Amino acid sequence: MQKTIRKFDLSPILYPPFSYLDNDLLSGFSIDIVQAMMQHTQHTANIEMYPFNRAFQILKSQPNTALFVIAKRPEREVNMKWVGPIISSGVYFYQKRNSGLSLAYLEDLKRVRNVGVVLGNADHTYLDSQGFTNLSTDKSQLQSLKMLSYGRVDVAPMSELVMPFLAKAADIDINSIERTPIKLYDSTLYIAFSNDTSDEVIALWQQAFDELKSSGMYQTIYQDYFPTDTDIAKR
Repeated sequence: MQKTIRKFDLSPILYPPFSYLDNDLLSGFSIDIVQAMMQHTQHTANIEMYPFNRAFQILKSQPNTALFVIAKRPEREVNMKWVGPIISSGVYFYQKRNSGLSLAYLEDLKRVRNVGVVLGNADHTYLDSQGFTNLSTDKSQLQSLKMLSYGRVDVAPMSELVMPFLAKAADIDINSIERTPIKLYDSTLYIAFSNDTSDEVIALWQQAFDELKSSGMYQTIYQDYFPTDTDIAKR
């Protein structure tokens, strides 16, 4: 059967190490994964990076669009179509080391001055639904981490996979930030397509991703960005 050729506007979120700019070139784990999938689907795409909130609005309002990577939350499921899961990691709250805060449970965070979150993302939506009134919003997790380092917010939720890359990008000593024992949830990230996308096209992209995993190419790309201690020792 001949594959459908379709042009998409793809929006990666500025979210190192999943997607970022390296000397003005799009780079990152999810960029490599999506480009490998495009070779299989034979779809072409205009790929342009946006802050999360703008990219999310584009996805909901414009046809033939896709956003990656994004958490699949119940309130989002009916408004878009999904391919993945691309990757999963634990999201924990981080604080400045030696901040003096004693934090053990999610409810403890309602008593701090400010909790830094990215405007409109899954962390923001979830904490807002849990009755948090002390949320301070930023355009990106990079900015949230900077605000944490500056002492403008007391805690901020971040993926444990992403945290080291954010600290490097922000030129922050990672040892000046520490993880609290409070886990927000496991974040499972997908590619989200606009609701007009046909089920046939979604199935084609899902098949492309499944073949990346079965062929071993997914694991090769994964280890390039998230090497284990064994992988590092071999280098």
